[in-house]
Amino acid sequence: MSRLYTQCILAITTVSTGFLGCEAPVTVEQGPHIQLMPTQPFPPSNASHADTVDALRGRLLDSYTLYWPLIDSAYQHDQLPYVLNDPLPELRAFGIGRVAVLLRDGDATDEELQLVVDRLRDPSPSVRLAAAKLLPEINTPGLAEFVANSLQAENDPQVIEEELLFFRARPDIKAIRPVIDLLEQNNSAASETLVVLLQSHDVSLETKSQIVQIAQKVRRKNESPQLITLVAMLGSDSDKNKLIRLLDHEDDSIKQAVAEGFASSGYAMPLISRAENVEFYEYALAALQVQTGIEAFQELLRLYLPANTTWDNVAFMLATTLDTATLLKADDMLKRLDKDALRLRIWTAVWEKSSDKSLKAKKAIARKTVPLMISKGDAVGALQLLDVFGEALVDDDLLSLRFSAAISASAWDAAADARPMPGPWILAWLTLKETDPTAAAVIRQQITTRFESQLDSNQRKVLGLQQTEVPENNP
Repeated sequence: MSRLYTQCILAITTVSTGFLGCEAPVTVEQGPHIQLMPTQPFPPSNASHADTVDALRGRLLDSYTLYWPLIDSAYQHDQLPYVLNDPLPELRAFGIGRVAVLLRDGDATDEELQLVVDRLRDPSPSVRLAAAKLLPEINTPGLAEFVANSLQAENDPQVIEEELLFFRARPDIKAIRPVIDLLEQNNSAASETLVVLLQSHDVSLETKSQIVQIAQKVRRKNESPQLITLVAMLGSDSDKNKLIRLLDHEDDSIKQAVAEGFASSGYAMPLISRAENVEFYEYALAALQVQTGIEAFQELLRLYLPANTTWDNVAFMLATTLDTATLLKADDMLKRLDKDALRLRIWTAVWEKSSDKSLKAKKAIARKTVPLMISKGDAVGALQLLDVFGEALVDDDLLSLRFSAAISASAWDAAADARPMPGPWILAWLTLKETDPTAAAVIRQQITTRFESQLDSNQRKVLGLQQTEVPENNP
């Protein structure tokens, strides 16, 4: 009788009587609906040695499956490292399944998860597959690099597919080299994965050239959409020009493959020329987003559609990459489209990243940002923005903006600091008199309180004050 056969018999006996030599025996609630015997029958007396071993392995796995949920949770954690390193691959795979249950219950330990990841190097393909299927739920340190190294050595198609699926969900630059190797082997999932990886990570010109050469070679055997996308993404202008005709292909998957590659690389013109077609419009926007400079912004303006969130987002991305002088020009273009909310979003983002800009540039940004903030009801924020300048705030136009912000925020002392004479206050009162009588009344009261001795006869007349009127002492 072989050693393995003896081990299986001993293991089954142990499981049936006390479960792997537990110090504390398992307590099982007795009842008519609980089956306590393994479901696999004993092999017949004339069975081959291999059949006998397989049957015993089945009985052993049945026993684990039956009794494991009945043991104490703490003891399960104690035993899992041994199960995950058991000589039998069936039990190692079983252990991975139990870690999966604990993980979904929020109870798996870091050690257990790392042991599962280590099973990617297991000699058994079935164990490696079980581990690979659990990868999307695991987040251990160094996981991406470990999976990438395992992928490079993997030869089982199912395991490879699961590991590629992991990198499509969680792209990592460390996976690019092994995926390129799989691409050269004409692995269809590799091309799809490589597209995702390259959309998230940049590679050297040498690597791009290598990928294009491999993709072109593999295309002779397999004209898949993902291979076309790779060439459209990474190819030279000559390579791209040869693909333009495919934008009019009768097969939608081919058209989309080219458009996706062009968009990812910023090769916009063929897409812009077809942007009246809704299926190319979004790709044209995506291509422009990859570009920089005022020319790309001008092209984007030609594609403007009202109430289009994608257009607004691309405009924001492009605008925030421009230098201050160029952004001022772009802002004027947006102003003509009545896009004040978008303009405020852009200028706010630019202001937040302006710490390293010159004082002149900061003031230019403030001149655009503050009026938009006031118009959108954030006068307090506008006032705080201007406070950053401190004593450097000496420009008359910025002082006027500070006064406007302070008036809108009812910050009367700040308003008086910006404009200590009654003239601007009277103009503010006249502006609000018809549109907001309540606010105008408060401003008039502030004028009579703060500047009573400075008002000339004409100003009193405008304010409707009698020469003998005594202001209230309510600041």
